[in-house]
Amino acid sequence: MKTKSEKGAVVLIMTSLLILAALILSLGTYKSTFYQIKRAQNEVLAKQGHWRAEGAIECLFTFISETKTEPSLLSKNNSSTEYNDLKSACNITYPLENLYAKTISSASSTISYQLTYELNNEELIKKNIIPKITYGNGAIQARGNLIIDGSLNVYPDVTGDKIDDKDKCVAIKYTGAIDYRFSGSGLKTLNPEDNGPYDGYKGTCHASTKSNINISSKTDDPATSSNFLSDYIKENHYDPFEAFFQKPRSKLAEVKNEYTVISGSKLNCDDLIANAFTSSDKVWVLGNCDLGDGHSLTSLPQTPRNLVIEGGVLGIYSAVNFYGSVYHMYHHSPGLDLTTNWDGMVSANTLSSDDKKTVSHFQAGAFVPTGGLILDTPNSSTLLRGSIIFKYKRAARKEEYNNFTWQKGSWNDL
Repeated sequence: MKTKSEKGAVVLIMTSLLILAALILSLGTYKSTFYQIKRAQNEVLAKQGHWRAEGAIECLFTFISETKTEPSLLSKNNSSTEYNDLKSACNITYPLENLYAKTISSASSTISYQLTYELNNEELIKKNIIPKITYGNGAIQARGNLIIDGSLNVYPDVTGDKIDDKDKCVAIKYTGAIDYRFSGSGLKTLNPEDNGPYDGYKGTCHASTKSNINISSKTDDPATSSNFLSDYIKENHYDPFEAFFQKPRSKLAEVKNEYTVISGSKLNCDDLIANAFTSSDKVWVLGNCDLGDGHSLTSLPQTPRNLVIEGGVLGIYSAVNFYGSVYHMYHHSPGLDLTTNWDGMVSANTLSSDDKKTVSHFQAGAFVPTGGLILDTPNSSTLLRGSIIFKYKRAARKEEYNNFTWQKGSWNDL
């Protein structure tokens, strides 16, 4: 028979075991709770890191878009001023963090970039951007007055918009006035070339954007201005510079640095240009330039190229198809007499004395830059004389990729 002391010992032992079990259970629960707290804290830190990475990528994209900086200048550990400005603007703590753009090779000729954020040399987020290309500025763009003396048949550009399943086409965009002096087959807008406005294009223009003018007409003459349909677009404040180079005019020097720069000549300027194109696909000519018969330009291979003429008059007197784009830029004070610019230029032999005063761009014959003709000559006129069939083909232009958008499937598609 158990004594009272033995019974007390049993109760004490049982109580101790119960307390121990409760303590073990409490410790287990505490350990689990502590683990959950630590896990939650880690998830918050991870989310913060992710948000930091997303914000950095967005900052890099905004920096490229706002400053029009060439992304190649923002490659990893680049020593450029632009890259230092980026790190400062986006508050990057280097070398703990890294933010940069990397060129991505592509099966197509379109260049793209991968924007990357690194933390402790580990890539956290990578997103791609691709060039944003705009269409619909016209096969010919004229900032200044445009005189067309003869016939001009244009295979136009398209805006991308439709009317009754047919394209809105653009033959010419202009800021001044167009003076058409009828002869030959007239002034016509035809359907775009297959693959003309862009690769894969095949379509037709809506009738409201297919001018067919068979009488002399002027855009600033109420009696004849209605002959120009909606394929002739007037924009008073249009600036072809930014539309073409994808950078503001304030960055002209930066744009020019991407070109092979040569001096113009009043004799055999086409030879100088053709020679420059043997080592570059972008050539910038300073001063007056007489292309003469332009024969040297016909020997160039059919690869995309841009030709810029700056600060002088440009003349040619022959039928030449130039595979590339021509951008003529001549900004001078209003009312300046340009006669001396034309002195000694064979192409000016058929220009009248009055025309030599006001015309900065003269074509006699059928010179066609298939990648587009851009006339950035606000205080002077362009004279196109002859019988011209202008088959616009965007692919002949060397694209200036300075505006970008997120690649589909890479970021924020909604």
